[in-house]
Amino acid sequence: MRLKYLRTKPRKVIEASPCIVEMGAMIQCWTASGVDDAKCAQTAKMLADCMKSLPTKTKHVNTTNYHLARLQKQL
Repeated sequence: MRLKYLRTKPRKVIEASPCIVEMGAMIQCWTASGVDDAKCAQTAKMLADCMKSLPTKTKHVNTTNYHLARLQKQL
């Protein structure tokens, strides 16, 4: 049996959000006071600061599919 294309699917990694505590506090404040209430301004600022301080992710390039395509010619 010969395969027409050799491909692999990358694994999906589920990561926990580092700002989940601030997000929970924001939603709790909205639930208690209302969405447009000024009481939630401090919580919104904490969430914004947390989101700004997140490191940028660099995507790791997986070369497996490249090598499989290159070696497919020899199969």
